[in-house]
Amino acid sequence: MIFDTHCHLDAFTADELSAQLNSNHHYLTMGTSLQNWSTVLRLSSQYPNVFPALGLHPWLVNHNSFSSLVHLESILENESIHALGEIGLDFSKDYVNSKSLQLEIFELQLKLALRYDLPVSLHVYKAHNEMLALLKQYPVKGVLHGLGASIQLAQAYLDLGLLFGVNAVILRSNAQRYHQLVSHFGSNSLVLETDAPNIIVPGQDKARLYDILEILSGVSRLTGESVDSIEKVTGCNAQRIFNLVKE
Repeated sequence: MIFDTHCHLDAFTADELSAQLNSNHHYLTMGTSLQNWSTVLRLSSQYPNVFPALGLHPWLVNHNSFSSLVHLESILENESIHALGEIGLDFSKDYVNSKSLQLEIFELQLKLALRYDLPVSLHVYKAHNEMLALLKQYPVKGVLHGLGASIQLAQAYLDLGLLFGVNAVILRSNAQRYHQLVSHFGSNSLVLETDAPNIIVPGQDKARLYDILEILSGVSRLTGESVDSIEKVTGCNAQRIFNLVKE
């Protein structure tokens, strides 16, 4: 079974979903703010192989986020949610001004993850020291989505019991750090993701959900493991972390 552990299905049209969703694949689709949570929940109820993750993305946090988290907790009380995501920290130049607010909202979401025994799908950029400090304080399970980092830094996350998600960046010829990470750790430390429609396979005009098959092949080339083995191992990893079975 192939698991796409991080995608944004609310960004696709109904026709695109009809054409691209594979009934033999499972999809964990991300909620990033109060504005799209209802759509994510609707899609998960509409498709038996689509599973919801809800959270506040660090790009979108603002002073209304505190009331959004109150609403999120009410959803967690009443709905079957499979992860908090996409959540995290981003201290790049466009978002560093909200650093203190990001830290506060992220910590509150980690507390929710522990309270409701939910895994997390994490976004982190230029914030690894702060991220690691909080993850040591709040020992959640989950995935570092699209992690591009040194082997040493990736190991620090793996030591906390987290895995990292591999997307179509692996197919870029110049993504040397990404390649080193995947070839060093192998499929035992990975899950697969498209991040569709955000990460485009080189040579294509846009991202598609079936790009997951090219990502799978790319991991095989880098690790020397067979496609079948990687599909099995990453699928088991995803199932173990995200419990991708409808209740």
